[in-house]
Amino acid sequence: MLNLIGECHSLSYDALTAHVAIVFTRYMLLAMEQRQNKDQRTLGKLFFLLVDEMADITFNRSLGILMAALMASLQEILKLSDEQLTAFTADFEARLPEYLRNALHPEIAMA
Repeated sequence: MLNLIGECHSLSYDALTAHVAIVFTRYMLLAMEQRQNKDQRTLGKLFFLLVDEMADITFNRSLGILMAALMASLQEILKLSDEQLTAFTADFEARLPEYLRNALHPEIAMA
């Protein structure tokens, strides 16, 4: 399959090195072809093709979405006034670690 025996009769070190590189390349191509045709693990690529179009949501954006949902739920269920909601938000953010506060307000973190 790889034809290692009798293929190269050179005594030059450069020629032997080139021959080995060609044989390795041939082996990698054959291994890739075999995996594409016979190995079931290549079906995993299907997943990446299907979700490739979905945009990645950043950590900052996801934290903002969660905070907006929390505020809407607090206002709807507990019937909090805007002043109470502002006080709750300030207290909540004060209890967060610094990296989360910076993620909630990236414009302040950059300043």
